[in-house]
Parts: sequence; C-alpha cells; structure tokens
Amino acid sequence: MNIESFIDTLSAEQQQAAFDLLWQRLSADPQNLASPPWHGEVLAYREANPSDKPKMSVTDAKNEVKRMIDERRSSR
Repeated sequence: MNIESFIDTLSAEQQQAAFDLLWQRLSADPQNLASPPWHGEVLAYREANPSDKPKMSVTDAKNEVKRMIDERRSSR
C-alpha cells in the first residue's frame, strides 16, 4: 500500500492528526525545511504592493481563513 492509498483510508480527523504530527516533526528542524522558491516571490510581491485593506489581528486573520475554508468546503 502506498502512502496516498493509506491516507485515503483515514477519516478526516485522522488525516488532520497525521498532518499535525507531520508538521510538528518537519518544523522541529527548520534548517531541513526549505521554503519553495515561490514563497519568496509572493513575499517580495506583497512587500512591493502592500494591501490597501485595513490590517487585522492574527486572531481575526485566522478566523477569516477558517471562514473561507469552511465556505469552500460547503460549496463542494
């Protein structure tokens, strides 16, 4: 069984737990976790073209991202 087939057998909660565990292990050693080149491109673009939208707190930003994800999930 390959990893994709195994993941497909997991419930959404189990997949989330696996994701959290993988991220915890990967992020424990940031030297071995290189960002893809497009991350730098996005950051450079955003620095050169700041948003005109009002700034929001980290909590508000997290809530907005969760809302957007929930909205996408419910539209499927």
